[in-house]
Amino acid sequence: MRDHCHVDCTECREALSARLDGEASAPESRAVDAHLAICATCCWFGDEAARVTRLARAAVSTQPSDVTVEPVFTIDGLATVLQVLAELDRDSTTCATAMMAYNTADMISATRAALNCADIAASAHRVLSRPAATDARVIRSILEAAVAAADRCAAECGQHASHHGHCRVHSETAQRAARLCRSELQNITG
Repeated sequence: MRDHCHVDCTECREALSARLDGEASAPESRAVDAHLAICATCCWFGDEAARVTRLARAAVSTQPSDVTVEPVFTIDGLATVLQVLAELDRDSTTCATAMMAYNTADMISATRAALNCADIAASAHRVLSRPAATDARVIRSILEAAVAAADRCAAECGQHASHHGHCRVHSETAQRAARLCRSELQNITG
C-alpha cells in the first residue's frame, strides 16, 4: 500500500483478502475500514469475500482427506491465466473509475459491466491461486463467468475506445482475457 492513511479500491480488495487470510496489519486495517465506510462496492466485495471464505472453509473441513485429484492447469498455463485475470481486474477497475465522471446511459451501463468484470476477475484469481484449485467444475464455472464478463466489457468499452484511452485499454485487456480463458476452458476435463 502506498500509505497507511488512504487506499483505493484495488488496494482495499487486496487488503480485505489479506485480512481474511489473517495477514492484515493494524494501520492497514484502519485505512481499509475508512475506505469501506465510503465505498459501497468494496463493502459489498468484503461481505461476499467473507461469505465465500466461510463456505470454502466449511467445504474443506467436510471433504474426505484421501481424495486425490489431478491439477487442472500446467504451471505455465496457470501463471498466464492469473496474470491476465490480475490485468483484467486492474484495467476494469481503472476504466470504471474513469467512466464514473460521465453521467450518460451508455457510460453507466459500461461502468456497471466494468465493476462486475473486476469483481469476477478478482474472484477467479483468488480461486485459481489456491494450492488445491483442482475442482474442474468450479474452475470451469469461474472461467466461463470471466469470459462472459470480459466479452461484455470488450463490446461495451470497444464502443468508446476511439475517444477514451481507458476504454481502449480495457477493451483490449478484456479481449485478451476472454481469448485466453476460452482457450483454457478447452483443456479442462471433468
